[in-house]
Amino acid sequence: MIEASRIVYLVTSSLFLIGVTVQVFLAGMVVVALQMGWANHRDLGQTLALPLLIMLITAYLGRLPRSMKWLTWLLFAVYLIQADVIIFLRASMPVVSAFHPVLSLVDFVLATILAYQTWILVRDAREERTTPPKYVEA
Repeated sequence: MIEASRIVYLVTSSLFLIGVTVQVFLAGMVVVALQMGWANHRDLGQTLALPLLIMLITAYLGRLPRSMKWLTWLLFAVYLIQADVIIFLRASMPVVSAFHPVLSLVDFVLATILAYQTWILVRDAREERTTPPKYVEA
């Protein structure tokens, strides 16, 4: 159960990371390329809550280290602030709403750290399982 939860965490953190990357591309398609509207960017942004929720659950089921649980909660908080608070301040506080794309950098960095740390945990567990025990002569 622990290893399976860690693998699910690794997959969902990687999906979140890919999603953030696609979000930046979609924003570029709107702002720079002038090729589409904001609907795709908005819809994908709302969809990214699902891998985050799965990450929160599997962080505990997978018994991830406390620091990783804390970073997962931080990522979730940054996502909520970015997607559900700051973006709606465009009219009343435009300077604050300008932090929306900056927080995507924070999302990217946190998701990268978490995916990498989980990959190390999964890799090390597999190596321990497949490495034959060493016998010490007495």
